[in-house]
Amino acid sequence: MRKALLFVTVAAICGAVAFHYFPPDFSWMTDASGDENGPIADVDQPLPHAVLASVDNNWVDLESYKGQVVLITFWTTWCSGCVEEVPGLIRLQQEFSAKGFTVVAIAVDDQGEESVESFVQKEHFPVNGASTTINYPVFLGSEEIARKLGFEGGLPAGVLVNRAGKEVKIIRGTVSEAALSKAIRRLL
Repeated sequence: MRKALLFVTVAAICGAVAFHYFPPDFSWMTDASGDENGPIADVDQPLPHAVLASVDNNWVDLESYKGQVVLITFWTTWCSGCVEEVPGLIRLQQEFSAKGFTVVAIAVDDQGEESVESFVQKEHFPVNGASTTINYPVFLGSEEIARKLGFEGGLPAGVLVNRAGKEVKIIRGTVSEAALSKAIRRLL
């Protein structure tokens, strides 16, 4: 009995240490793309006021994007689905920026500002045969600000905002680049 109790105690300690130093990616469990409304749902509400710090230490009021179509994407450096969608977001920025569109990424990363800044500056993504860094603004957010802007949990996630500054689509989970492109074209 003592050996079994000792074994269970040691196993629990090992599990806790492993979980602490090697946190698993549970984004597949929180991915809301299986929602009954689908991954892109209609919404009609004004974009709440928010001022955010960018990774280059500038403060930006999201109202400064009024007049543009904006895809606000919530992400973290450790979310595999978030990282996998970056090349598509880069392509969307390249394709539509001249028409009054921008991607705005809000990092809700619990790893800290340094990890987000390092990721944005150093990570390269394959886009149209080239190795490219992120070409859209990245802001440092908090869970509180993200919820204020429409984040309902589950990553990746996003909000599509029309030129009038109204949230018109909530995006839950991984969405194809083609579906995002179609939604963006309707607003341009």
